[in-house]
Amino acid sequence: MMKLFFSGTSPYARIARIAASECGITHAGGHLASAQLRTDDNPVLEYNCTGRVPTLVDSDTVVTETRAVCRYLVNVGNGAKLFDYAGDWPAERFENTAMSFLDGCALWAREHRRDKALQSDWLQGVEGKRAARCLDWFEADPGIQSGNAPWDFAHMILFVALDYQELRGLIADWRDGRPNLAQWHTAQLERPSVVANGNIGDP
Repeated sequence: MMKLFFSGTSPYARIARIAASECGITHAGGHLASAQLRTDDNPVLEYNCTGRVPTLVDSDTVVTETRAVCRYLVNVGNGAKLFDYAGDWPAERFENTAMSFLDGCALWAREHRRDKALQSDWLQGVEGKRAARCLDWFEADPGIQSGNAPWDFAHMILFVALDYQELRGLIADWRDGRPNLAQWHTAQLERPSVVANGNIGDP
């Protein structure tokens, strides 16, 4: 059985966990405390020199980084259509924008969690403005506006990013003025793959 290493609050690993459920794949538990990822005894280091999650191990195959892990899951799973937009450049742009939004939120969250005296107000300001621009862009997306956006890898990123920034308390009022995005996000909360793969442990 394959093993998927993850930490309970890693948004990148959560995307992979959701994708595994969508692909009908059962994997052995590889849940690690977030702090364990930064220690010399991190078990991921046996397979991935970066020590990061998600890391997937399937017999002699090791797959790292979120997109590659999800593509592997699609290839060995039930044929879930998570990447059917390959070559559709507007859809590719959506994926890239969603990942940039998530990356910015992750950077902002790390800064936000530092001791107050060490935090950079400048950096948090930059990422806050970036996040607001991205939220407005997603609000105007035709698929989000219509409620007919596909549930694919790109939209999984967006959903997890929205949940993650809420978990970290970054933009408490992000729904204000963005009714389409708020409604879309709420609708995804009922998906079985989302319900089964929530955040685990303390923020």
